[in-house]
Amino acid sequence: MIGRKVTTLLATVVLLVAGAKVARAAEAVPAALQPPAGYNVAFTAKAAGVQIYTSAADSGTALKWVFEAPLAELSGRKGVIHHYAGPSWEAADGSRVTRDTDTPVTTVPAKRASTDIPWLLVKVTADPAAGVLNKVVYVQRISTQGGVAPAKSPTRVGTKVGVPYSATYVFYTKSN
Repeated sequence: MIGRKVTTLLATVVLLVAGAKVARAAEAVPAALQPPAGYNVAFTAKAAGVQIYTSAADSGTALKWVFEAPLAELSGRKGVIHHYAGPSWEAADGSRVTRDTDTPVTTVPAKRASTDIPWLLVKVTADPAAGVLNKVVYVQRISTQGGVAPAKSPTRVGTKVGVPYSATYVFYTKSN
């Protein structure tokens, strides 16, 4: 009787571990979004916020949604980080990183690209202020949910809309 319970328990554990590996494989970060060799994960943070879109004239009289900026709050073991246009990330301690405009942002479509914004790798430059972000060189956005521009076309120019999204942000620093 005990042998059967142990066997059942072990089989359950094996299935759970296998299921967890499958779930992780589904969320595997593509190679294109990995920073170059010599950089390590400093910390991760969960984000909740909006992607802001503004309506603008397309060709002729058609209107379309144009991405304007993110506005999100990230939380994790390093405290609250605000994410806004630039793109920029600013910690409560005053440290801040902003996209390095000399380096293109690497993007990979999300698995559900019709509803979820792309995954990104952004090279950043830090402000000189000391703090949790002052040594960050890359920011990766993964595991996105939501945030895609509305499917319905806008009806007038200049309309703004915030589309809710969530994501995981991974902050990388240079290896020592």
